[in-house]
Parts: sequence; structure tokens; C-alpha cells
Amino acid sequence: MRLGLIADVHANIAALDVALGAIEKEGVDQLLCAGDLVGYGPFPNECVARLRAAGATCVAGNHDLMAIERLRDAAPGTLPNLTMTWTRSVLDEETRAYLAELPPTVEIGGLVMAHGSLDDPTVYVQREQAGTALRRLGETRPGDSILVLGHTHRPLAHSERRGTLLDGRRGRVAIEGRDRLLVNPGSVGQPREWRPLVRFAVIDLDRGTVHYRASRYDHRSVRRALAERGLPPDACHRRPPLGTALRRALRSHRPG
Repeated sequence: MRLGLIADVHANIAALDVALGAIEKEGVDQLLCAGDLVGYGPFPNECVARLRAAGATCVAGNHDLMAIERLRDAAPGTLPNLTMTWTRSVLDEETRAYLAELPPTVEIGGLVMAHGSLDDPTVYVQREQAGTALRRLGETRPGDSILVLGHTHRPLAHSERRGTLLDGRRGRVAIEGRDRLLVNPGSVGQPREWRPLVRFAVIDLDRGTVHYRASRYDHRSVRRALAERGLPPDACHRRPPLGTALRRALRSHRPG
């Protein structure tokens, strides 16, 4: 079985279309989305409709829950709060109903998917927390060996036995037997890195591989759409400070 994997779409239709097009060419059997379909971006209804049409299996992210008022808002005046206020004002009833039905977790053939962590969509699981997240997987779902998460907007592959295999970059990692593996494909719609790249992954359960991919997209069109709606144009790309980007780049090539 081949699974297309995306996360953190954040209402960015141009980025989503690039990811879906690339994943379709891979001939996947199923499309998975690890949450945050909406928030930040200017096309919430369109992105949800596109994912529904693609038959995606999705879980609820923190922004999806904020959009339907099941989770507390971000602090007033912040970018998440500003864009979420606008998002709520434009969500149609069909989109609201779909978001309300999203489950917190999904299990598929030895794989379990959530947004932030297994227990909380707001928790950030970086490489430092990955081991704890995998131990939690073993405690609560001993029959599953792959944990798919989003929320951090950063690609990550971390193995219970082998440590960090990939962090913040493209590449391919092996799935080895019962060695539990955390997989985060990175962000489709709001990169938090120096370049505005669309991140996604393909899991091949038969061959035992996870292929992390990245593509360029027309981010300028999304910036224009944000400005037309009275939203900050940089809401679709939160570029880190140069020093942070350099430290991440160096760390991404160090073994775990």
C-alpha cells in the first residue's frame, strides 16, 4: 500500500494543488492529511472542498478546532488570532460541518495519525520530544508501528531504535520491522523555513520506505489573495530569522 501524506494545508490552495498533483503522479492508494486544513490562508472553503474531492482521510488540527470554536483562540492581536477571526467569518456551512466531524486520530494498517501528539493537537513534537511520543504510541497502541504527526511545519523522521533519521529536508528513510517510526511530512501551506516550499511525503508500506518530497509553488499569488482580503501577505510564509535558519540547516545534516 502506498500512502500520500500531507499536513498543515492552512487554506493555501496554490500549495495544496501542487502537493495533490505530485502525489497523484505517485499512484498512491490513499491520501492522508494530518490536520490544520484551515487557518492563516485565504482559501479555507476551497481547500476543504479540494481535500474532500480527493477522498483524503483527515484528522482535526488545532486551527480546525479553533475555526469551529472547540479550542481556545490564540492571543488577541497575533497572526493566528487575526487570520482565524477572518476564517470564521467566511466559512460556509458545509465546511463547518466537515471540520466538526474530523476525528482526533485515525488508524490505518499499523499506522496511526494525529496532529500535534496522540493526546493533544496543540503539542509540538520536535526531534527532542519524538522518543517520548513513540513510547506513548507503544503504550497506547502496541499494534501500531508508524506515528504520523503534523503541527511543527517541519519534516521529521525519528526511529525508536535508530534515532533521528531526517530533520528539515528531503530524503528517503527505511521502515524497519517493528522499530517504531515517527513521520512528519512538513507543511503544505505555511512553510516556516527560508524558502516557500510545499512539503509532503509518500509512505510505501510494501517496500518499507518513506520518501520526503518538496516542490516550489506560486506563493506570490497567495500573498496577493491575502492582501486583497485585508490579511497580512506573509501569513502564508513565516520565514525564520537567518540565524535560526542556519542553525536548523546545520542540525538537519547531523545524525540523531
